[in-house]
Amino acid sequence: MTRGERAAAVLLLAGAALPFWAGRFLPLLDLPQHLGLAAVIARAGDPASPFGRYYLLDGGVTPYWGYYGAMWLLTRALPVELASRVLLSAYAAGLPLAAAYLLRSFGRDARWAAFALPLVWSTNLFLGFATFLLSLPLFLLALGLVERHLAAERTGAARSLAVALAAALVFLCHAQAYLLLGLGALVLLAAHARGPRWLAARGAAFVPSLALFAAWFGPRFAAGAASVEEHTARHRTYGGLARLGAVWEPWRTVLGAAPERLFGSFTDRSDQLLGAAAGALFLAALASSWGPAPLPAPRGEAGAAPGRPRRWLLAHRCDLLAAALALAYLLAPIEISGQWYVGPRHLVFAALALPLLLARPPSGRRRWLAGGAAAAGLLLAGDAALQIRAFQRQVGDFGALARALPLGGRVLGLPFDLGAAGPVRLWPLLHFACYEQVLAGGDVGFSFAGLPSIPVRYRPGMQAPHPYEWRPEELDWAAMGAAYDAFLVSGAPRGRGGAELVRHAEPVARAGPFTLWRPRRPR
Repeated sequence: MTRGERAAAVLLLAGAALPFWAGRFLPLLDLPQHLGLAAVIARAGDPASPFGRYYLLDGGVTPYWGYYGAMWLLTRALPVELASRVLLSAYAAGLPLAAAYLLRSFGRDARWAAFALPLVWSTNLFLGFATFLLSLPLFLLALGLVERHLAAERTGAARSLAVALAAALVFLCHAQAYLLLGLGALVLLAAHARGPRWLAARGAAFVPSLALFAAWFGPRFAAGAASVEEHTARHRTYGGLARLGAVWEPWRTVLGAAPERLFGSFTDRSDQLLGAAAGALFLAALASSWGPAPLPAPRGEAGAAPGRPRRWLLAHRCDLLAAALALAYLLAPIEISGQWYVGPRHLVFAALALPLLLARPPSGRRRWLAGGAAAAGLLLAGDAALQIRAFQRQVGDFGALARALPLGGRVLGLPFDLGAAGPVRLWPLLHFACYEQVLAGGDVGFSFAGLPSIPVRYRPGMQAPHPYEWRPEELDWAAMGAAYDAFLVSGAPRGRGGAELVRHAEPVARAGPFTLWRPRRPR
């Protein structure tokens, strides 16, 4: 890589992270939930915090400790919102860097990592899957380490330790990413395998992360529902392998919805156009650059040259890896009990693996294809920054409204307007009530606390009754109203729940589509 290319890479990485600084409130669906729980963890053990009234910290093994642990470290020096912005920026810069490392691990040219830049702004980001996002660069890094570990002539302690640590970090960010890492490792083990003794020596690096997975999986799946505390009446826990409640989509939906599951967040569809441009550039690169992967070594540890079947597996291990990850998208369910959008998340892994198919370096005319991919990524980042700026106008002066939130109290979010008509169509107003946790140190009606992957749960009996978060019109004042100090409403109240809110509460602050209501006090 030339000095000019390195300078361009630095500018591209900075550009990829810049949109996270384009506005205070990011239109990422689940992000307020994660920010709220990060605030709870940041003040765990603080006797002055009202959080202790509502929540308990779960010190056991859960797949989300990677994200919440990183947030806890950052919040030692930074406010929660700023810590989140720093972590998201690290994700944005880390994804193409990890893609470059993966390409080098397979003997490919690192400059093809330009095709990872557009994927920073995939649909998964705007769905606010914060822990999942953090797992993506770690997944690529771990897969590159696995390839180097298996391709090496001799087992090295340092390399084995690096694989063990990287695999554990992937699990501690997201269980799905860890399972897909396991799928990729199995493909590579099959390609590199040199006998039982070799498998035992190289496979030992995966034992620590498998132990972590078993410590989490066993009590929540294999032990059955009796060992798992219910989250809410509407949200079942996993409750054992026989009760996963897996739901698959029709093939027409799986195939037809694939483009928008990579790029489908903006109301004006501008991200889909830029994503399609990046896809066309990749197809052009594939047509001119596809080829077998280089063999990692001329002979096995025992000194024998690999036979024809293993030579074929080694030469096509990149193709097999990309195909396995694509099948993971095609065959996984859309939902299991306690977890939505399961299979669609797998699509981004397949997309990130596709540059492994590019055997020739981006030189000559192919340099323009890599440059075009980088330009598409930069344009997507600029488009995202504009959409985030537009979202600030949509939410208005929410920061001023937040100053009226009850300190240490409890707020019920009633999202009659989900925000889908704004610049981002993926319901960005759904969880805004969680800013009660972030900015006022209180509790909310619906929280991710208590879900099997979350290291925070409610104290027994402390979760307040609430309507299904997608159906605020189901508010039952007699059963729920008394539990709350305030109600954060987006849009105009409607239905029976809206009528009960108007009858028993009054607005005290407004900002954009939001109105903060408090219960009427007796005269």
